[in-house]
Amino acid sequence: MKLYQEIYLRNNKPFRKWTAIILTFAILNLSGGCHNYFRINSSPRPSADQISLQADARKTIIIHFNDDKWLLSDVLVGNDTVKGRLNEYRMPPLLTPLKPDKPNRYLTRPILNQRYLLKEVHLYLDEFTQKENNQVAIPVNAINRIDIYDKDTQSTVGSYFLGTLGITAAAFLVIGVIVALTKESCPFIYSWDGTNYQFAGEIYSGSIHQPLERNDYLKLPCYPNQASYTLKITNEVREIQHTNLLELLIVDHDDSTTVLADKNGIIHRMGQTLPPQRATSLSGDNVTALVAQKDSLFYQSNPDDPELPLKDGIILEFPAQGNAPVAKLAIRAKNSIVLDYMMGQFHGLFGSAYDAFMKKQQHVPEVKMRQWTLDQGIPLALYVERENKWEFVDYYHIAGPMKFKDDVLPIQLRGNETNPLRLKLEFGNFLWEIDYAAIDYSPDQQTTVTILTAQSAINENQENITGLITGDDQKYYTQPTTENYAVLTFNLPPATAPNRTVILHSKGWYQILQDPKGKPDPEYLKAFRNPGRFNQFVNSRLIKMAEQTGRK
Repeated sequence: MKLYQEIYLRNNKPFRKWTAIILTFAILNLSGGCHNYFRINSSPRPSADQISLQADARKTIIIHFNDDKWLLSDVLVGNDTVKGRLNEYRMPPLLTPLKPDKPNRYLTRPILNQRYLLKEVHLYLDEFTQKENNQVAIPVNAINRIDIYDKDTQSTVGSYFLGTLGITAAAFLVIGVIVALTKESCPFIYSWDGTNYQFAGEIYSGSIHQPLERNDYLKLPCYPNQASYTLKITNEVREIQHTNLLELLIVDHDDSTTVLADKNGIIHRMGQTLPPQRATSLSGDNVTALVAQKDSLFYQSNPDDPELPLKDGIILEFPAQGNAPVAKLAIRAKNSIVLDYMMGQFHGLFGSAYDAFMKKQQHVPEVKMRQWTLDQGIPLALYVERENKWEFVDYYHIAGPMKFKDDVLPIQLRGNETNPLRLKLEFGNFLWEIDYAAIDYSPDQQTTVTILTAQSAINENQENITGLITGDDQKYYTQPTTENYAVLTFNLPPATAPNRTVILHSKGWYQILQDPKGKPDPEYLKAFRNPGRFNQFVNSRLIKMAEQTGRK
């Protein structure tokens, strides 16, 4: 079902309420047993770096050729070749045939423990030559597919508890169902590919009060051989959206660079990006393979962690780069559905005082609001290690939960950073998902940016709203209902270089519409002024959800 159809159903209140209840019980009925699952993440024609990351993470490499398979030991990856020694694969067969696109079950019984599957990486070869003493040298271009076996936490319903806390994968799956039916968010952006509208992302996420109105920079897909660029901005959730500005930034550049805009609108050309040498979670797990490239693998908080910390994150290690004055950290990340859902739960605590609270927030200084979000780990905070101490650098804005977003922040280097360079991305537990991180030490080149205003902007009533979105002023294109949308068309200039990057520059804010009932507890709410209190609230709500599902 298309995205807009799904969201239409979400906004039908009777459907929302009863479907959430029915699906919740259906999930619990389906998850009665303590089964364990893994999922196969496949990629065609893997690169040498991709294979090297798996070997460095001490994964078990299995070689397949025709109907035969071997265990590869003493693995060495270099010069576009995978070298090693073939050994007999002696593990017992799986219970059922592998299902590439579905969860696969494994056992953890004393008699037959198949946890080893979670460390397996399978390489499928087009050609194969065995040398003396079972030594092999396999050209990377002869590997037609890589399969990585990873634990499927979401499908392992009811199998793993947070110690005595009782938070299970079932609770997280229930959250996913409820949020899918009750989500609150920000404007959705679609781009026209010449045939269909493709979902591109969300803009100015987290700007839920007027003082939080901000600029946002969303990298869009670039479609070749188009003389114009067409966007659609939609309101698909229960809120009032106020868009101040919508314009395109066009950068033409050569094949050797990629282009990103940071949150301040500064254009950065990334010419020599390097993946992390090592990436570890704050709990010490090696997660390098999860964030080394843009793919279907990403880092998220571990629901099996018995400590239930308030903050989570990743420590990234990169090779130092001489006397470079600046390092640019590029990421691909998004918020989790947990943040979206828990923010709605937090607002519900205000009960009948909700409208008064929201009205009062319109007069709170921006700096105070942003500091509160930082204290709660809602944005993604960036730190650098200098002289064995972590120093706060900056933060990435909230990205929204619907699509991974490319972003970048510059880091001024003083020469007293650790070697290798160590950076930390920190956030409230369960609130972010990180797919990719890379460093770039190259100096920003002089860049020509073409700013395009919309040639036309027409809303659902065929009214021209161009004057409302072509300047940073006090004029707003307001979308008060889920029936509101506008289509914008921009005339593109001729390309001046082989590659083109298109960035949507927007500015705005939105009001979340809720109608909570009941009398608020002022003393309880005052506690949320304290750093980390929202994170405690998130953890306690997850525990409660687990208890309500009967998973104690």
